[in-house]
Amino acid sequence: MTALGTITVAQLPEVVKTGQCMGCGFCQLPVGDTVTPAAIGMRYSPEDEYWVPEISKAGAEMDPEDLRICPGARMDMRALSEAIFGELPADPMVAEAKLIASGHATDDNVRRNAASGGVTSAILGYLFTSGSIDVAYCTNGRSPDSGRGMLVRSAADLKSMMGSHYHPVNFGDMLPELADSTSRFAFVGLPCEVAALRQLLAARPDLAKRCVLVIGLFCGGINRFSGIADYLRNFGVDRANVTGIDYRDGPWPGRIRLTATDGSDGKTVPRILGNSRWNILRYVIAFQGYSMLPRCRICPDQIADFADIAVGDPHLGRFKEADSPGHSAIIARTATGLVMLEAAVAAGAVVLGDLSRDELVRSQGYTLENRRHAPVYVRMARCLGMTPPEITVYDDLEKARSPHQNVYALVDLLKIKWRGVKFLRPFHLVIQVFEYLFLTFSIRILLSRLKKLVSGR
Repeated sequence: MTALGTITVAQLPEVVKTGQCMGCGFCQLPVGDTVTPAAIGMRYSPEDEYWVPEISKAGAEMDPEDLRICPGARMDMRALSEAIFGELPADPMVAEAKLIASGHATDDNVRRNAASGGVTSAILGYLFTSGSIDVAYCTNGRSPDSGRGMLVRSAADLKSMMGSHYHPVNFGDMLPELADSTSRFAFVGLPCEVAALRQLLAARPDLAKRCVLVIGLFCGGINRFSGIADYLRNFGVDRANVTGIDYRDGPWPGRIRLTATDGSDGKTVPRILGNSRWNILRYVIAFQGYSMLPRCRICPDQIADFADIAVGDPHLGRFKEADSPGHSAIIARTATGLVMLEAAVAAGAVVLGDLSRDELVRSQGYTLENRRHAPVYVRMARCLGMTPPEITVYDDLEKARSPHQNVYALVDLLKIKWRGVKFLRPFHLVIQVFEYLFLTFSIRILLSRLKKLVSGR
């Protein structure tokens, strides 16, 4: 058993059935000695609304005890940290960090068109131009129907990968090709995908030798498109007509820009900034509530603990100036990550600025805190009759729980459990208003939020 934890092929259907799968696609790649070509593929499940593994006819006879990587079913943060860094993190809230900084791409087009200040795209561009990599594994996620993991082969091709995706994509689409190639590569993924890659590299020394850099993206969770469609409907947009969606259009942190077939091509709708208070609550319902994948709700890692470099949004007031072209929060976690980041800065691809440890934590808000207390969610899920993943967090986090965490876990998981209850759908906004007002445990915050609701701002 390797650090992250594996499952057998025979266990895959149960992982999907219980909602532990998040569709990363790493289960396509064998870990043990037995290799059956194209034994497992990924298909889109209309019922689940994300990509799930499917055993092919060619793989029907493979050993059911064949091991597969599954960060959805098992995540041992302690073991994985010790395997990568040789120790547990001194600061379990931010994990291993050799450098914490803010930053952005120096190329203004990259900075504006990519997510979070364009640092990820800028670093990849530097790796290509310096001849350090042959390919980069990234996600083309703007299509709600055909977003997938892709092998990018030049700096010029990075443009189609820029931006963010908050709906499911077939991330593992080209993982088999990456694993079977001889190319030197950089990898860009969400925290769970980074953790899966680390286990694959441990099992495949040949692949580890070709991996130049692992970049992890901060993640708030992936949401089923039906929930996102409900939000768009508030602005007169029919999901059936949407062929492309850019969640980060315009000044940072961006609006939602749609490509459609009904003449509304180029229409934008707000996310948080520039939105009414009532529509912000509708946004929370769509992107942080009932439609989130169950495994994303029970997750210990928001800020890519096991990447060489972790990158995300620094949600702080000082970065939200008018017409901002974007900023990134950056954590160099390994010696490799620090060297590559410094090289990109020296080459003029990236500019760094100040960001303290406490600012980093503040910039991620309650999401980071709740993720770090994933065992509370695991225990609450069992109480609600759900089958949670096996999660082990850093020791110090187990000792630092707040009583509020149980309330947050109950509310968040009830939304997931009640997603399919049709008679509750008209009351989602009412429930969200109640949560917004009364789950804060503070009279001052209650009065402030009530004022915002009345004013609509």
